[in-house]
Amino acid sequence: TISSMNGHEREFSHQRAVNTMLPLKEGGLSEEGNPSHVFIIDTEDTFRPERIREMAAAKGLNPDVVLSRCHVARAYNSAHQMLLVDEVKRAASGLNVKMIVVDSVIGHFRAEFVGRGMLAPRQQKLNRHLKELKQLADVNNAVVLICNQVMSKPDAMWGDPTRAVGGHIISHASAFRIYLRKAKAGRRIARLVDSPNLPEGEAVFSVTGDGITD
Repeated sequence: TISSMNGHEREFSHQRAVNTMLPLKEGGLSEEGNPSHVFIIDTEDTFRPERIREMAAAKGLNPDVVLSRCHVARAYNSAHQMLLVDEVKRAASGLNVKMIVVDSVIGHFRAEFVGRGMLAPRQQKLNRHLKELKQLADVNNAVVLICNQVMSKPDAMWGDPTRAVGGHIISHASAFRIYLRKAKAGRRIARLVDSPNLPEGEAVFSVTGDGITD
């Protein structure tokens, strides 16, 4: 799960989609004669093919080929978003699917289930959605990258007042949770919040015309 208050998760998800197309020896997931494919469920109209082109060219990949292996579907509400997981299952047949991106996972649920009275049904549907994504990942031996939103917590006395939306449902469903934030001099910081095998830590990166660099 990638959470950010400045929209950096879009850059991150675009970069990961491109990196997935790289050969195994270069840190990607493409095998010789069996190129990797990425499926993207776009809930906020944030997918930008021109950005994929820039990042692909910077990695020495053919931008047209990379885009042809990025399969994008726009979700217009939470029910449609959940239905698209079944569509991905069907479309993925015969393809070497290595990543499924959902950007953002919480947006439609947050807009449609408003108020405390709707919190329980929202979380139940969200939980089912995440379980179906997990099953899709297991079947294809793929990575599921979900982008999340954050909210401000005014009663926080110390530290960063922003909190990831979605509560424990998203926390427990995620193997790795990363929080992105701005730093000084135009740099960004990626903080590993939770991991089953890695200690908490931070990495500094920059967003350039060629993509994400350290």
